Amino acid sequence: MSDLYDPTAMLDGFLGLMTPAGIALILTGTVVCSIFAAMPGIGTLLLLSMVLPYAMKLDPFLCIALLISIGAVGGTASTFSSVLIAVPGTAGSQATILDGHPMAKKGEAARAFGAAYVGSAVGGLFGGLVFVLSLPVMKPLVLSLGSPEFMMLVLWGLSAVGVLSGNAPIKGLMAAALGLGLSLIGTDARTGIERFTFEDYYLWDGIHLVLIALGIFAVPELVDLSVRRTSVSESGKIGKGQWEGAKDVYRHWWLVIRSSAMGVWVGMIPGLGSSVADWFAYAHAVQTEKNPETFGTGDVRGVLAPESANNAKEGGDLIPSILFGVPGGASMALMLGAFISVGIQPGEKMLGEQLPFLYAMLWVLIIANLIATSISMGFANSFAKLSLAPFYAIVPMTLVFCVVAAFNANYSWADLLVVGIFSVIGIFMKRHSWPRPPLLVAVVLGPQLQNYLWLTLERYDSGEWLLRPGVMLFFVIIALTIAVPVIRNRRRKTRRMHMDIASEGPPTNPRSDVTMVLIYLGLVAFALIQAADWPPKAAVPVYAFAAFGGALAFLQLGVSGWALRRAAGAPYVPTDDDRSRKKHMVEIVLWIGGLGAGIVIFGFTVTLFLFPLLYARTYGGGWTLALGMAISAVAILIGIFDSLIHIIWPEPLVQQFWESVFGA
Repeated sequence: MSDLYDPTAMLDGFLGLMTPAGIALILTGTVVCSIFAAMPGIGTLLLLSMVLPYAMKLDPFLCIALLISIGAVGGTASTFSSVLIAVPGTAGSQATILDGHPMAKKGEAARAFGAAYVGSAVGGLFGGLVFVLSLPVMKPLVLSLGSPEFMMLVLWGLSAVGVLSGNAPIKGLMAAALGLGLSLIGTDARTGIERFTFEDYYLWDGIHLVLIALGIFAVPELVDLSVRRTSVSESGKIGKGQWEGAKDVYRHWWLVIRSSAMGVWVGMIPGLGSSVADWFAYAHAVQTEKNPETFGTGDVRGVLAPESANNAKEGGDLIPSILFGVPGGASMALMLGAFISVGIQPGEKMLGEQLPFLYAMLWVLIIANLIATSISMGFANSFAKLSLAPFYAIVPMTLVFCVVAAFNANYSWADLLVVGIFSVIGIFMKRHSWPRPPLLVAVVLGPQLQNYLWLTLERYDSGEWLLRPGVMLFFVIIALTIAVPVIRNRRRKTRRMHMDIASEGPPTNPRSDVTMVLIYLGLVAFALIQAADWPPKAAVPVYAFAAFGGALAFLQLGVSGWALRRAAGAPYVPTDDDRSRKKHMVEIVLWIGGLGAGIVIFGFTVTLFLFPLLYARTYGGGWTLALGMAISAVAILIGIFDSLIHIIWPEPLVQQFWESVFGA
């Protein structure tokens, strides 16, 4: 194994990259990926898909330079949208919203950016270092893990749901159960049964995670901003700068290292990767840090943990990909296909005669992270100033991005409908103090849990897998994960963290809780009726979700009923501010409905020009700003989605009518 650390191979890997073409490709990949990641809904996977045909024709070192530089920094610039507008730029920047966006509201956007980017750089470098140091030990370790251990790892992730539920644990667990139920939508790989597809091919592959994230997080925040009629920064100030955030990395260095290590570990597990590395790290921070009740209110630690883990997982992702040829996620799958096509072979060959290629990947990880951090830090203050922009500039442009990002998921009108449905769910959850993070985490982990459970039951008889040392170790870890925060908080007599369920407007109405629980029970009953006609292998997961969610729903029904009884003598009396908020809420809902209807009737180009123009002019924006926004929206649509990605937009109804009357 000492040959793995051959200085000659390290030098050859570095020199193979340090050619004019290699340097140019690293710079190009890093800069372009940073631009794509900063634009909500576009992300790394799309960019990789675009450059793949070109990368497959390159020299192996140049192919590594281009693809690894793109994959390594996708989670860095995506922080811009997560902090400013609560729209996750990539799947790995979702947890950053929970504290990053509240920091922007408090006027600390620049500080959040500084903490995120320096933390990302440390995480990226740490991930690369762990990747190299782990080579001698990771191969036997990973080979020793089976489906039972992987299943327990997923359950460990789900145990974090209790932490992500804030002060409403029952509601949070109900949201997680709903997320597990949503993850069952689609064609069951074991039986071929179509679960909850309503005989529509659109749902055969399930609901795209991007659509759920946009509806649950992004649109409710935009609605709230439109209702408040302010800038993102409620204080009207930028506050402390990005260097204060950089100092936070030093102040909380041990949290950054722990979160980076967790990112590497999660990145190693095929199927998990960037979608949950940030959630794992965030939950870990809440469980282990002092004063956890400040998380979710704009605590910089809630930015440091997910951002450092997000970049560190790239190093972890390389471990199964390079050692076994098993990609850890979709992005790595694309890169692995390109590497094989240019002669780079994962496995024993990579650890032998092709060792310089392995070190070239490490060098690119280091160089690209440093470049991306420098670029992002350079633009951080400029982006932070956007937090002072008026709502009539932020809301319409962000909605434009959300609509295009939603359509980019499956290129179907149904994408817009699905985002609309989840937006309604997200708005109600936000307004009535129902935690949203557990739902998203459960949607991500649901398929992996189901897959590993099925493999475990097929391979092991009579529960013998429960006695495996790794399984028992994970049982202990899960128990500690749940118990330690509870015991600690009781000893300190502190409240649990605030998370994202701050009361906005009127206090939570127990009557609305009862209504939402009854709707929830209706969904559970519908799922049970549907599953009654399916084979046991397809129906058992549904029964499990229904039993878990149904039991929680009845428990919450009792809690809400008791609260309703106590509040019976003190009915809520709306104030003028409440009536104003309700009026503003109706207005923004009509605007969003009009945006969707306009796209269907007049098409994307016309509607995305008119929507920001009319919205800005209606609420006080000048003609120069309104026209600039409208032209920018169309320029992005044509310049990126039409020219680069070559999306074929569906024909609007007006065009169909014109062609039916006057011919093509």
